[in-house]
Order: sequence, then structure tokens, then C-alpha cells
Amino acid sequence: MTRARRAAACALLVAGGLAVPAASAAGQEEPRRVRLESLDVSDNLYLLRGGGNNILALVREDSVVLVDTLGVGWGAATRAALDNLTTAPVTMIINSHDHAGHTAGNVEFPHVTVTVAHENAKRRMESMDAFSGANARYLPNRTFSDTLTLLDGIDRVELHYFGASHTDADAVVVFPEKGIAFMGDLFASTSPPYVDTAAGGIATRYPEVLAAVLEELSYFPEFVRGPEVRTFDMVVPGHQEPPDLTPLLAWFTWADLERYAQFTRDLVGAVTRAHAAGGGAGEAEAAARGVAGGYPGYDMEYVRPFVATVLEELDGAGR
Repeated sequence: MTRARRAAACALLVAGGLAVPAASAAGQEEPRRVRLESLDVSDNLYLLRGGGNNILALVREDSVVLVDTLGVGWGAATRAALDNLTTAPVTMIINSHDHAGHTAGNVEFPHVTVTVAHENAKRRMESMDAFSGANARYLPNRTFSDTLTLLDGIDRVELHYFGASHTDADAVVVFPEKGIAFMGDLFASTSPPYVDTAAGGIATRYPEVLAAVLEELSYFPEFVRGPEVRTFDMVVPGHQEPPDLTPLLAWFTWADLERYAQFTRDLVGAVTRAHAAGGGAGEAEAAARGVAGGYPGYDMEYVRPFVATVLEELDGAGR
């Protein structure tokens, strides 16, 4: 696809999204819209957004690689969006973790031959209804425990696992030659993290996991792209809505991830100090909300469940 065609296709989709009818609870048809944005008109990696989730599509000459799917019922809209770029089939899916909103849509891509996820994600996906019976073929058939490299050249993909935080199966999906890191729900949005303890998540370890991400990935070499030399210059969150721009050349950067890591450290620190001083849930929440002043634009609406999880872990450690 030419650069001009890529830009035109993305501009069309960003303008209104691409709608595919979906049955509502009342039996009426409601459109499901997938918004597609180019990350760089000279490149083949695209952002797709639907149902409040962000995923990536790596459009190769004869196939497409998806990083996450948009959940049950979003396959047709995703495919329709991709059809503006290519007719090549989706043959590989990388799941950043096991939550249904990121994995259950796997079953709507019949040409997939390789599905990749952390070994803990596969274990939980095996018990999900979406992958029962014949749909078991859409379960991950390639797993990793620490790191894994896929493809090569400018399309090289690296998967990294840094420990339990959001869940115990979150992979950071890195495109080293493109300067892009997909964080999934490790960095879902500029708000307190959601920690799924039933899926092995640990709130008090969130800061150290993000610190490990920053330390290890900071050593990736610079790469050359055209006349420019870059390091990582874009971080894609799992849920935050992107600006209405295409190509999406300016969004979250490595510095924003560093800031978010410090935000989680400040949150956990505030709650830990309130707990150590004998304060209850109210005092801990007030302390956590006090952190917001240092992070203009951050949304603190869901701080209470994060505080509750931290307190439960602290109480458990003191027993």
C-alpha cells in the first residue's frame, strides 16, 4: 500500500470510525465502530480502537499480526477496518494478557495459525467459555515465561514479562525497530491501576514492575529509520483514548511511562504510610487522592478499589 493510500484510509476511519451492526440486548442493531489510526504513514503498524480498548495491527505483505483482539463480537468490525489497508488474513495474534476483552475475540479470526501469550495467560484462558469445544484451537499455541522474539527485520517483535502487577501474565509487546512499546493494561490509562487479584495481580508490586520495565527496555539500542535516529518514542496504553490525529506521531512517550511509574510509586507509598500510622480506609484513600496534585490531568475516579487492594495486601503481610 502506498503512503498516500495509507493516509487516506486512516483519515476516513478516524473521521467516523467503521461501523458494523451488532445485536443489542433489545434485539435492535447497534453499530460497533473500530477506529483506525496510522502511527506513521511510512510504516505498517496501526492502532485500532473499539469498545474502549486499544489494539495494534502489524500489516505485512501477506498477513496481519494483531496485538490483542477487541472481545466477542468485534471481529467483523476489526476485519472491515483492516480491509481498508489489506485483504491479507490475520494469521498471528499476540495476547498481552488473558482478560476476555483482550482475548475472547481471537475466535473470530479463522485464519490464525499462531497465538502467543504468557504461560500464565494460557492457563487461565483454558478455563474460559470462549475457548471451549472447537474454539480451543484459538488458545495460545506458543507461550513464554520471560522473553520471546518473533519475526525479524523491521517487523521484529519482542515480548517481555516483568512479574505480577495488573495480573500475573502481562506482556510488554515491543517493536524495537519502530520505537513503539505496547503496554496493554500495565499502563491502561492515566489513572490508578486496576489490579485483578483473582488473576494473580499484586498492587503493592506495581511500582517495582514498572521500574523493571523502564530499566530493562532502556538498554535497547538506538535504531535508524530514514534520516532519523530514534529511541523509544511511543508508548501505547491499553485503554486511554488517543488524540483524533492521523498519523498519530505525538502521544505517550517513554517519559510519560516514567511519570506513570512514579505515580504508582507515590500512590502505594501514600497508602502504605497511612496504614503504618494506623489509619483506616478513609485516611488511606484521602492520602492517595492527595497524590493527584502532582499529576495534572490524571483521573482519580477509581482510586478507591486500588487503595482497598493495597490495604488488603498490607494487612495480609502483617499477619
